[in-house]
Amino acid sequence: MTLRFNSPCALVSVSALAKARTRLSRHVLSSALVIALLGGCSLWPKSQGAAEKSSEVIAPPAAVIDSAAAPVEMTAFVDKRNFDPNTAACTDFFQHSNGGWLANTEIPADQPSWGSFNILAERSLNDLRAILDEASGNSNASGVEKQVADFYAAAMNESGIEASGVQALSRELARIAQLKSRSDVTAFVREQHAAGSGGLFGFYASPDFKDASIVIGYATQAGLGLPERDYYLRTDADSLKLLASYRVHIRNMMLLAGNTASEAESIAEDVLKFETRLAKASFTRVELRDPSKRYRIVSVAAADRETPNFSWSDYFKALGIAPKQFSLSAPQFFAEVNTMLADTPVSSWQNYFRFAELRNAAPYLSKGFVDENFEFFSKTLSGAKEQRPRWKRMVQTTSGSLGEPLGQLYVAKHFSPEAKAQASVMIDDLKSALKVRLEQLPWMSSETKKQALEKFATFTPKIGYPDKWRDYSSLSFNRTDLIGNLRAIGKFQQAYNLAKIGKATDRGEWGMSPQTVNAYYSPQFNQIVFPAAILQFPFFDPKADLAINYGGIGAVIGHELLHGFDDSGSKFDATGAQRNWWTKQDASLFEARTNKLVEHAAATQVGGLNINGKLTLGENIADLGGNQIALDALKIALARQPTGDIDGYTQTQRFYLSWAQIWRRAMRPESLKLQINTDTHSPSVYRVNGPLSNLDSFAQAFNCKPGDKMVNPTPVQIW
Repeated sequence: MTLRFNSPCALVSVSALAKARTRLSRHVLSSALVIALLGGCSLWPKSQGAAEKSSEVIAPPAAVIDSAAAPVEMTAFVDKRNFDPNTAACTDFFQHSNGGWLANTEIPADQPSWGSFNILAERSLNDLRAILDEASGNSNASGVEKQVADFYAAAMNESGIEASGVQALSRELARIAQLKSRSDVTAFVREQHAAGSGGLFGFYASPDFKDASIVIGYATQAGLGLPERDYYLRTDADSLKLLASYRVHIRNMMLLAGNTASEAESIAEDVLKFETRLAKASFTRVELRDPSKRYRIVSVAAADRETPNFSWSDYFKALGIAPKQFSLSAPQFFAEVNTMLADTPVSSWQNYFRFAELRNAAPYLSKGFVDENFEFFSKTLSGAKEQRPRWKRMVQTTSGSLGEPLGQLYVAKHFSPEAKAQASVMIDDLKSALKVRLEQLPWMSSETKKQALEKFATFTPKIGYPDKWRDYSSLSFNRTDLIGNLRAIGKFQQAYNLAKIGKATDRGEWGMSPQTVNAYYSPQFNQIVFPAAILQFPFFDPKADLAINYGGIGAVIGHELLHGFDDSGSKFDATGAQRNWWTKQDASLFEARTNKLVEHAAATQVGGLNINGKLTLGENIADLGGNQIALDALKIALARQPTGDIDGYTQTQRFYLSWAQIWRRAMRPESLKLQINTDTHSPSVYRVNGPLSNLDSFAQAFNCKPGDKMVNPTPVQIW
């Protein structure tokens, strides 16, 4: 699952850190972005489609437990009504396990896809709404309760937001109108970043890839409105049609902002050319999976020489920091920015900044902007048919903006100590199983095994919520000014993040809020993290039999552990530093095995589209190995607590049925295409059939024979 910045390690994909269904503005550090900053990986991608914002969060916002379109939800741990009796387990296990559910499920109109993650995320939204309503009705509220109540009140102040219209951005738009020269442009970029608004490129604090005990600054490529670079560069008919729709979207946004029709057309053309130049100079999604592409240490003086039209010395002075060096990745991107500062008219920079400001703020402005934002990012790009109710969008905005303050209230009501205790036992079992596999791995030399076991010994789990909550007490909110509140959070989060540079890494920090339905692995912290909200059925239930829990949250734990040894995580050592701890021969053997998994995924079509085996490799490794060690762990647990067949299924069969049902998911064609184009996670059908078709234990459990589709004739075996 991926939530490391532009890298593959999540259970669910982030699709693109800049584009996800909930679209938090630049003023908010969402959980997905935080994980990106921490270098983490998450289990479930941000919902496919719309616009962000991560890693990574993180699960697609669910929207329909209260909808007439919602199917009968899972009540039994294994419900045979969800099966397809006409499809054999050895032919297509995803369809066999989920076909009945898929046939009887209508994707809610406000969703691009619908599945187990959405259902659980919807439950979390309803729980959070109840908390916010209670806080809002408490006239004596104080502390975090008052903070979240005040913020939510402003978010739900629809009449005030409607009355303000685009004037809510008058300060920003007026500042852009004042730009007259290249020096004005660079000064504006500095101001935006200092205020936490960002733009054009990314800059954040995170542990040093070479010394994870210290935090440094990272400058990264960014600045695009579409999910990723290839959306600007593909020349097939569908891609050109989508690019034309994006141009219309830009025009419509400028019309809403008060421009004339001819002005709006001209601005749309200008912005598209501008963003296309940035796209051409950007790394691909596959390239960004390589940690070395995201790390390049330079001195400030050297950076100034590389981009003479953009002074990094002045930039850091504006941010209030004084690093001697930092990571300046994507040199070709920053070289292009430097060239554009010299050859692009100031008017084009103004157009780019105006649209970026409107695009990022659109979900929080008046109805015209909200609807136009939905029309392109949610409807055209990901296939949703209707806008989500305002309360759901604003509950999610509140949670993304104030994750830990709201999280404190959430865990007090909805997190069971029993769940934490049982999850801890399962983690111990999974770690024991992984250790045995590392020790007995036949293809790895003792020299490399020693290093692998040293890394294994430093794995640290986090369950539920932070041991120490962050202090948000300096923040207060105006109950009628949502944009102003978002500005305040942006400035607060930016100051918090930048203050880390040059200091020791805080390994107690979390990259997801407790109410997030997801999980992640951080290679620099060497930590696996499981927020409270995911410790619910279908992932986990204290009343369920062992197979259900080990095939659900157990395999999720295994997935996260294996991210430490996927093709990207394996480049980090026991201390969290990026270091080659492999012998040359072992590295070659590992690559040969992972290449087979690339080929296996690439040969698979879903909805007529081929999976990108290189882009999804890290997640596919984690799914394959995670299932293996989770089943080993189940055997450890069954030795303590013997459990026989249930409902005619062995514990091993129920284990695999549990894995299949957590990836139950129906997708619209647009959402599927977006995922395959941008996501480091494979579509759900492959997350089930892909790893299981490579496992002898699955074939034995369901009596599959050579020649069956669920039996890979050349099985991939890595960890």
